Formats: sequence, structure tokens, C-alpha cells
Amino acid sequence: MNRAFHIGGLVWFAAVLAAGTFGWDPLICAGIGAAVFAALLLKGRLPLWTYSAAAAFCACMLSLAVYHALAVEPAARWEGTRRVRAVVTDRADYGSYARLSLTADREGMPAGLSGARIQVSAPAALAVAPGDVVEWELKLEVPEAERERLWADGFRFRGTVSGAPAVVGERPGGLRVALAEYRAGIRQNILHELPNEYGELLAALVTGRTEGLSPELRYDYSRAGISHLLAVSGLHLSVFVALIDALLAACFLSRRQRGIAEIAAVLFLMGLTGFSHSVVRAGVMLIVCRAALLCGRDSDTLNSLGFAVVLMLLCNPYAAFSTGLQLSYLATMGIAAASGPMAGWFSKRLCGVGGFTLEETRPKAYALLSMLSATLCAQLFTAPVLCWRFGQISLVSPLVNLIVAPAVPFALAGGLLCGFAGFLPVLAVPARFFGLVGGVSVRAITETAQWWSRFRFAALPLRSDWLVLWMGACLLGGAVLAALRVKPAVRRQAAALSALALTAGAFSQSLAWGNTMEIALPENGSAVAVAYHGQGALIGVPDSLYEARNLRAFFRDHGVERIDLLAARREADLRSNPALLLLGEVPADAAFGLDGTYGFSAELFGCAGLAAEGRDAETLRLEAGNLRIVKEFTQSPQEADLLVNAKNELVAAPGVAVKTNDRYFGSVVVTLRIP
Repeated sequence: MNRAFHIGGLVWFAAVLAAGTFGWDPLICAGIGAAVFAALLLKGRLPLWTYSAAAAFCACMLSLAVYHALAVEPAARWEGTRRVRAVVTDRADYGSYARLSLTADREGMPAGLSGARIQVSAPAALAVAPGDVVEWELKLEVPEAERERLWADGFRFRGTVSGAPAVVGERPGGLRVALAEYRAGIRQNILHELPNEYGELLAALVTGRTEGLSPELRYDYSRAGISHLLAVSGLHLSVFVALIDALLAACFLSRRQRGIAEIAAVLFLMGLTGFSHSVVRAGVMLIVCRAALLCGRDSDTLNSLGFAVVLMLLCNPYAAFSTGLQLSYLATMGIAAASGPMAGWFSKRLCGVGGFTLEETRPKAYALLSMLSATLCAQLFTAPVLCWRFGQISLVSPLVNLIVAPAVPFALAGGLLCGFAGFLPVLAVPARFFGLVGGVSVRAITETAQWWSRFRFAALPLRSDWLVLWMGACLLGGAVLAALRVKPAVRRQAAALSALALTAGAFSQSLAWGNTMEIALPENGSAVAVAYHGQGALIGVPDSLYEARNLRAFFRDHGVERIDLLAARREADLRSNPALLLLGEVPADAAFGLDGTYGFSAELFGCAGLAAEGRDAETLRLEAGNLRIVKEFTQSPQEADLLVNAKNELVAAPGVAVKTNDRYFGSVVVTLRIP
């Protein structure tokens, strides 16, 4: 318990999450933390972790107050429609639209906007690339529901497009632009050798850019419990550093020289992947460990983890709201703190000897148990976040991770070497060989994930907020009881209380909600999907293959095998590629275009009604759960309790409150209670 940086990092992380979620005043909280720290100093002779926790809480709140004063508040007054001159630093394409990262010009822009990063969604056909200097009229805003996530990624605003930008400058040689271009070059080198879905996946594994992956692939990886491979983290850095170390060792460099070169290589890979939170966390930890070895000192994994988190949150406190950092932090903490004891427990129960004895007598068996323990600990510690963000927990994850473990290093090494060798024409043949190795490995991993994900028991859907909170409370309580080494009787009592809380929560949930219907509104889409007890309906058709795949995942997750009714805006829309892709997997019993009817009225699922009036109708009404929900294909005002406009945005009438969730299927999912 006396790991000062570990305890400090844990408290710092939790304090930022609590302050952002509940709206605490950081200055008041800093004063409270300072008072507690002073009281602890006056009392004296207390465990080191108590001082570390109090100091971390006080420092966290002070840093949060400073961050607000220097970064957030100066930018807040510039919300609204502005003419912005900025550099395009990154671009990610998602089918029909592209997501751009802009950095406002430091010259000629006001202090609140100078250097601010802006996230913009624009049509995919827009001809701008990283490095272009643009002048653009944007509506700058910070949506309340997305504020923490936006700030976590380092953006000050989200920009809504008002017309096309004017490209006014050449490509500057900034660091972000150079890294983005180099990252795109590595991706192109891999796709040149593997111009198929496996090449796209291999490029995503190496660069961390997953926008080109299909929702089906993400779905299969998530159900199989190996979606962590798609986020660049400590595993990727370890393989990269091992390759660098082997290359430098072949050049007969000393251990100290290799250590310095490896630190530089880690910094390079951090930049190459866009300084994502998970890779920065892993990179800082690895640098600390390498620096300790260079100085002849041992490093502690949990203290290194705490130091890395504190350093990251000092730079941007809202990084704590990044899902990638949360998963990376919890998984690393679980492996470092619990995998050793769990491996020892397995050794004693399965082999009849302790972990140290088994490691000496049967090292291969102990290595297998260690891998299993690491997977279980990582999944256990990350379970609440996985359920909160992805809505399910994989039951086959430990087994699948053991099966694919031998192929993962070959996939990562092959992808990295193929991407880098592709820049040199003289290495064209080795690049092709490395691409082949990576492609074969990725195919083996993917086919394994797809095979296991087909089983109904592969993953357990868990999306109830109260259930996620219950899991988090059980995990926290179990960790505290394990740290205090309480008696078995106390553990049994705690388990009984948790089971009682679970039963009470499930009963309360059934009373409060009972029968429910879910409606999915894809982001930047045009269709509306409805699911109710294995039955489905679709209003409109998807605009893009990306939207079609998200809708297919929504229907598949809700047990919908056939769509009862599909009402498209135009008959020709039913023959579009996105519609054919969706209907090929989820056929429709009745499908028609509104331009071929003179209005219609239909009963859905025995508890809802769908209707349109007049020829070439542009509006459909869905009556469900005592609410009138209107889908409008044009930007016309309509009388409704809930209006879904032409941009697929949900607008609620005054006084109407519904439960929404934007964490799954690339959509806003509305839950309605059906009497």
C-alpha cells in the first residue's frame, strides 16, 4: 500500500472523473484537500499512502483549476459562427463523411482561438488534406453531452460546416502534419502489399487508425474479447522495441546505447500513432523502466503506471475521460497487481504446488497459467468500462486470447517491418515478405475471432447503467478487501451483500422499465431503425456502407433476423449498394418507396403504428410508448414529441424526456417504455 505514485495516480484519476461528472468546483476541492493534507501532517506517523492520496487530490484540483483558467475559459467566449484560419492536421474518412482535425492559426486569430484544435465533420468529397491551410466559416460549439470526451482528445471546439473552405496556403512542415503524412505512408505501404481487408486490418494494428474497418469486424473482435489489439498500446510498443533492440544488438551496440536508442524509438512511435492516450501511457512507462535500467535501478510497475498517469493528467486533466486511457490504465493495473497471485492460486489448485515451485519445475505450464491469469485480470479490471462503452463482456476472451497469442507478435512485427521497408525501393522484396507474414497472421487472428463470435454464449450483453455501477462497486470493494486481507467470513458476507444488491437492482429495473422498444439513429446518417423483442423495422435506407454495417450490427445485437417493414424515401433507394448490403444480411418482408404510394398506415409489432400521408411523403409518424415520433427527410418543422430531422438529429419537445445512449452502433439509441 506504500507505493506513493501508484496511490497518487489512482486518486488523481478518480478525482478528475468525479469533478468532471458531478461539477465540483476545483478551487474549493483544492482547499479541502490542502486542509486534509495539513491535518495528516499534524497528526504524523501515518502510512505513506495517506499523505500521497491527500497530496494527489489537492494537486489534481489545482491543476484542473489552472487548466480551466488557461485553456477552457479563454476559448469558451468564442463559441458561435466564426471565420477561422487553420491548418488541417489530420483526416479520417468514414464512408460518406470525413472527420478533420484543425489547428487554428496562431497569427491573426484572437487569443482564445489561437492554436485551438477544432474537430470538424465534413462531406467525404471535400478536397482537403493534412497540411492544407484553410479559411472556413464554422459554427464553433462544445456540446454538453460530449464536452469531456472532446476535451479528452485535446479539442477545444466541435465545428459545424457552413459552406466549403478556401485553401489559402501551402503545406507547412509542422510536426503533427509530418507525422500524419508518415502514418498515411505506412498505411499505403501495407495496403500496396495487401490490397484487401486483411491489409486494412494490418494497417490498423500498426498505426491505430481503425476508421477503415467494418463494423462487422469490430463486432466480431469485441465479442471474441480481442478488440484491445485494435488500439496501439503496450503490446505494440513491446514488439516495436524488441525489433529495435534486435537490430541494434546485431550492430554490436552496448546495452546503454541500445537503451538510449530505444527511448528515442518509443518517442517516435508515440508520435506516429498520433499520441493516443493508451500509447502515451505505455510509452512513458517504458521510458521510465529503460531510464531506471540505464541508472542501475529497479523500477516498480505500479509506481511507473502511477507516474505516467499523473504526468498525462498534468498536461490534460480531461484525458481521464478517454476510453482508451481508462482501459489501458485498468488493464495494466490489474495485470501488475493481481496476475501474479492469481497464477499462484491456479498453480496450487491445478498442479498442487506453489507458483514459484511450478515455475522452476515446469516453466511451460507456469507460462501458460501466467498468460491465462493476465488475460483474466485485465478483463476483470476493465469489465465495467467495457460494458459502459461497448455494451457487452466477452465470455470467451481468456480462451481466444490464449489461442491468438502466438500469432500477435508475428502480425505486429510483419506489419511494422512492411510499413517501414516500403519507403525504400531497394527493400521491395523484403517488404512483400513481411507483408505476407503479417497478412497470414492477421487472417488467422480474424478467422479465430469470427469463429468464436458466432456462438451465442460468446458475449453477454450488459448495457444497464445500474448494472455497470454494480460491477464497478464490486470490483472496488473486492480490491479493498484483498488489500486489507480480511478474513474469509467477511468476504462471504460481502459476496452475499453484492448478490442481494444485484437482485434488488434487477427487480427495480423491471418495475421501472418493463417492456421496452429501442430506436437507433445513426450518426451522420438518414435511416431510423426500430427493434422490439426480435422484430425490426426500418425508416429510410442507409446512405453509406458504414451506416449499413452499423444498422446490421444493431439488428443482429437485438436478435432481428428479418425486417418486418422497410419504408424508403424513394423506390430507387432500395437498389443502392448500402441498402443491398443491409438487406442481404437482414431481409425485409415488406419494402417500398414513399414515392410509389399515396400514403400508408401499418401496425408494428402489435404495439406501435407507422403512417405517412399523401403522395411523395417526406414525413413518417411512429406512434409508440404514448409518444409521437416523426422522421422528417427535409428540414421542415413538424409537430411531434420527438422529431428526427434530415440530419438524423433528435429534437425533443419541451417537457419530453427520453432515455438516450450514444455509446453503441455509431448511433444515438432511444429507449421507449411500452405499456
